[in-house]
Amino acid sequence: MVEAGAGAAAGPGEAGFSLVEMLVSLALMSLVALLLLQAIGTAGLLSRFGGRLAAETDLDIVRDHLRTSLSRLVGRGTDGRRPPFRGEPERFSGMVLASRDAERGGAVRQTVWAVRRDDGTIDLVEARSLGKDGASPPEVLVSRAVALRLRYFGSDHTDPQPRWQPAWGRRDRPPTLIEIGLDFPPGDRRRWSPLIVPLGVGQ
Repeated sequence: MVEAGAGAAAGPGEAGFSLVEMLVSLALMSLVALLLLQAIGTAGLLSRFGGRLAAETDLDIVRDHLRTSLSRLVGRGTDGRRPPFRGEPERFSGMVLASRDAERGGAVRQTVWAVRRDDGTIDLVEARSLGKDGASPPEVLVSRAVALRLRYFGSDHTDPQPRWQPAWGRRDRPPTLIEIGLDFPPGDRRRWSPLIVPLGVGQ
């Protein structure tokens, strides 16, 4: 006689995974894969958002600097004259009050212009000087833009009606407003809305 249980086939509950257990395992694996993909997508989104936020924060610092500096444009001197303000489509220059924290003297000449790079982009550059012997090295405010657009609002000698102009030629007074626009290459995270700044006081 053959002993009971010897060589007998394993029952349905003993032969590896049952069909139900296999389906449950597949469902759990699918859920884990889905959660992993969502986590990767969220991390990428946060990374892109963080990069754009950092870029926009840097631009906000530049905008605040230009707004503050140009609002301190020097008015009339003791002789009753205003220092000349020169405005071109990609360059402007004027006398502004010196920064108390970083500069000596009562006023400095601020010059901002576009410097073209070999790759076709431009840098927005600023230089501040007390004169020929006191010029500071140019500083890059914004790098790798594609276009700088400057406009000046005020009246000229030929037309007393104030209007926007691509250049400012009057030497007896500065424009009332300046508009600074920057464009960036396609795909660049940075955004620059037109910056309109009233120039100085006592205009």
